[in-house]
Amino acid sequence: MGRKTAKHVPRNQKKYWRKISTQDIEDRLEDVRVQEMTGGRRADQPDHVLYHIDNELPLGAKSPSAEETEYTAPILRSTGKKRQQLDLNNLNTYKILQPHSSVLPPAVDARPTKNPSSKRTKRLIETQEIVETRRAATKKYQTAIKQRSEAFEKTALDKAGKIELDDPHVSQGYDLWNMRDEKKEKVRSAVGSDMASYMEQIYQTYDWKVPKHITKKPTKLPAIETPLPGTSYNPTFDDHQGLLQKAVEVELEKERKELKLLRNLPKPLTQSAAEPIKQSYLKEMSAGIFDDDIENEPANDKNSFFGLNSVSIGKPVTVDTKTVAQRNKEKLRKIKDAEAKAAKEKRIQDNKFFRLKSIRKEITKESLEQQARDKKRKIEYENREKFGTKKFGRYKFEDADLDLNLSEDITGNLRTMKAEGNLLHDRFKSLQKRNIIESRIRAKPTKTKVKRYEKRSVREVGEKYQPK
Repeated sequence: MGRKTAKHVPRNQKKYWRKISTQDIEDRLEDVRVQEMTGGRRADQPDHVLYHIDNELPLGAKSPSAEETEYTAPILRSTGKKRQQLDLNNLNTYKILQPHSSVLPPAVDARPTKNPSSKRTKRLIETQEIVETRRAATKKYQTAIKQRSEAFEKTALDKAGKIELDDPHVSQGYDLWNMRDEKKEKVRSAVGSDMASYMEQIYQTYDWKVPKHITKKPTKLPAIETPLPGTSYNPTFDDHQGLLQKAVEVELEKERKELKLLRNLPKPLTQSAAEPIKQSYLKEMSAGIFDDDIENEPANDKNSFFGLNSVSIGKPVTVDTKTVAQRNKEKLRKIKDAEAKAAKEKRIQDNKFFRLKSIRKEITKESLEQQARDKKRKIEYENREKFGTKKFGRYKFEDADLDLNLSEDITGNLRTMKAEGNLLHDRFKSLQKRNIIESRIRAKPTKTKVKRYEKRSVREVGEKYQPK
């Protein structure tokens, strides 16, 4: 390694000058400036100004008498006497620090006082007020942003804790008496929200965003409905009769729907009613087949066919001309009818005007009825949304048949009672009714048609077959 050579700089330039520190000179000048401001230079002041003899007694002591100054005997003090407390606000160390110079302190603002009535001063005051208002608005905006971010983080943590508690897919390992995750909050406050989210993604501990409908039930119907009292193995007579009456009503409703459907369908034709239709169909279809009868017809019949000897059957048409008097009467009658119609309309309008109170009552009554209908419709809609069964698939939901025993089948004993219904079928219908699965029907078994054919080798074998 060779020695570094200095850069060649001309000696007549300022860059070549040697740099010397002048800090001690600046400190000396600053000290002299401070002395002049606090009473003058120390070297020029006399000793009695700089120093003084402290003849004051200690704080709390008494001045000695003449006898005591001549001879002071030793004072025996008891150990139980407490020492007098010092006045900490009146110590000599504090007195030394107080200003004792006759020089006035320098003015804070040496500029001349401003005239408050001048335009410049008013403009400066207005500018200062605008600046302070903007500063306060900026501070308020920054405070609002900070509060909003803190509220957002708090809401996010609350939602995370709620999802952990409500989501059935998340493990429920949490403290019973502390719903929040203190470890997660501590990490978030230590490293910040962004770093905490990154760490949660890395270590797979972040909260999964699950749909809202996972924790929301599709209906408010209970999973297991309370059975009717008549379905008991030993019901009372009234309960069993009520169950039978309900089953009868269900069957009557089904029969009513079937009759309504048959009533709307076209009625099937009877044998006697369908016979004329068959005859006309055969006559229409056989037209033009048998031409011999047409060729053998006489000429007179042909002439009669074309209408040469035909006679009109309708009434003769007569033109009835009206006289001038008849036309005038008809015109007057039309004018009178128009006047009567106008008078009737005016009378109806006047009657409506005079019965405004009754019309207003009718309108009020109709509006109340409409409000009642709207309220009823709204309640029905809410009940349908809460407890109704929706249609998801091709088929509409149908309630299962009531499971009941007739009077002769009830024995009052579980061992001899005839079992009705199926538990799996009941659960399947309950799932459909609670909108968990779509409505279904039992698929009918279909047999695939088997295609049968002969092999070519078998088809070639016959009486004249010769092996190759």
